[in-house]
Amino acid sequence: MTVVRGLTFDVSRAIGAIRALLTGPIPSAGSPTLVESDPQSGEWLATRATGFVLVPLWEGPDLTGLRDPEWTGHLEAGDRHLAILTRTLDEQWGRHRVLTVDYLIRNPQADRPPIYEAVLRQDLYGDLRVWTPDQAPGRHLALVLGHSDGDQPLTLAALVTAGPVPELPR
Repeated sequence: MTVVRGLTFDVSRAIGAIRALLTGPIPSAGSPTLVESDPQSGEWLATRATGFVLVPLWEGPDLTGLRDPEWTGHLEAGDRHLAILTRTLDEQWGRHRVLTVDYLIRNPQADRPPIYEAVLRQDLYGDLRVWTPDQAPGRHLALVLGHSDGDQPLTLAALVTAGPVPELPR
């Protein structure tokens, strides 16, 4: 669960969070990976490590016990939120590129770069949509939508890196 659980998706709020990430601090070399939780609820707030910060932007409802068409409707809502945010960022920064985590899913014993370890640790098994924003030199932004299994809520998250997001083998 995340600190944004129960919040209605709002593209303006998501863009504001992304802008704050792009201008905020990113841990420097040698920093340990810190998974931050809200002190009251214990819900995931952020993951910070050398060269990146990962934060949730939206979390959908719990899907436990839902059947079609309600279950599919919630998944489609997550896809719509990602599409709206992607379109908005494409208009600002140009077309994104897509990086997939399929290699790591197919090869669970493969070495995982810390960025991907953090993404997968939060059950974000979707493709990363990546931009290089003009107003944040040296930083890259990725959006990812995913969930660990059919009953878990979808989570839409933003990843900001100091430097390029590593490419994975195909």
